[in-house]
Amino acid sequence: MKNYASNNTLSTKTLLVMGFMTFSMFLGAGNIIFPVFYGFLAGANFWSAIAGFLISSVVLPLLGIVAMARAGGEFNNLTQALPKPLITLVGVIIYLLIGPLYAAPRTASVSYEIANTLFFPEKNGNSDMIQLLFALVFFVIAWWFSLYPGKLLETIGGIITPALIILLAALGIASLINPMTDIGPPTNTYVSTAFTQGFLDGYITMDALASLVFAIVIITNLRSHGINSRKALTRYCIASGIIAAIGLAVVYIALFHIGATSQIPSSDAITGRQILTTFVEFQFGQWGIFILAAIVIIACLTTAIGCITAVAEYFQLLCPNLSYFSLITGITFTCILMANVNLDHLIQFYAPILLAIYPVAMILTLLTLINDWLPAPKLSARVTLFVAALLGIADGINALPYKEAIEHYLSPLNLNLLPGFSLHISWLLPAILSLIITSVIGFSYSNKPSLTENDTNQ
Repeated sequence: MKNYASNNTLSTKTLLVMGFMTFSMFLGAGNIIFPVFYGFLAGANFWSAIAGFLISSVVLPLLGIVAMARAGGEFNNLTQALPKPLITLVGVIIYLLIGPLYAAPRTASVSYEIANTLFFPEKNGNSDMIQLLFALVFFVIAWWFSLYPGKLLETIGGIITPALIILLAALGIASLINPMTDIGPPTNTYVSTAFTQGFLDGYITMDALASLVFAIVIITNLRSHGINSRKALTRYCIASGIIAAIGLAVVYIALFHIGATSQIPSSDAITGRQILTTFVEFQFGQWGIFILAAIVIIACLTTAIGCITAVAEYFQLLCPNLSYFSLITGITFTCILMANVNLDHLIQFYAPILLAIYPVAMILTLLTLINDWLPAPKLSARVTLFVAALLGIADGINALPYKEAIEHYLSPLNLNLLPGFSLHISWLLPAILSLIITSVIGFSYSNKPSLTENDTNQ
């Protein structure tokens, strides 16, 4: 692709491909498997559930991209209210989670489990050596693409993503033209709180965190294509995010619909993978298995490339003495090792950490977007982030698999009295109240008349 920018402008075609690249980085296997299962549970209430899901998995990530675009694509520039070491620590935690410690290794683990159980169900996916070889090949491919971060627009946006979109379109169109059954009834919490449950389900996609990571990749590709002015970088970064958000929203709605119309044929299903497998076999026969495997592996690969690239670029900013090559090599090697950890154990271990760091990331995003309108930005940022971090840790503790062992020591705090504690969103209301109270305080002091020299002489 040679449609490079001139005078800090991109052609419509290049901008569209940039949006495709952004879309594909967000769309991992979890973004495909989970919505199908949530739609299966939501049934007739799937529109309410998808509305909540789209807020946490599409709107919040888009706001994250906007915030990072305003910060010039650098996480440490999101706020000046916190001491630099503290904001750096938060950035390191988020980038490690999105990168080599959790999200990136999970892409290979999910790809392996999907492919192995689809093609070799009798083996139940139990082969450590095969899994190691799969992870090695998977991440060597990801490593190769990550070597050239400025070329991801051509490789992912121009080649890989169109193939992924065609495959996903085949699923969505088939679901509309030939649904397996009528939409079934809602189940579990989706009966009475579909919207809230859908919002919480969007947490699992990790896209709100990923947006703070992937923005650096978007900025890098824009600069490699001749976009250098701060205003143009912000504008095109946001435009890419909007294109990706529209694509994600369409895909999620289609996947929810597939799940909602699969209750009877997949009545015994306990995972989205089982529902999707039944669906593709119904629609496409044996070829459906190959379509599903291709979708999952392509989606996981593009996400892994984005994760590795973003983490390497972030740590290169922190440690300029480290070469980009050595960083992506070290990150890739760590991903290969972590990808061979049991997927369920990996999710169980990191779920409390994600619940603890998520509120901080979302409040940082919000503060960046409204900073210019806050009467006391430093006070609001410090107090609100402290409250979000403290209660985020409480939510993380509530998700610990061995929380009973420490509940005795926390019982005097009566954490169960916090609104939303059982739903892992106890931070939300207190953080909003903190922001409002500190803004009122700041507004009061900013409008308080100061003593004039005449006043002091009286």
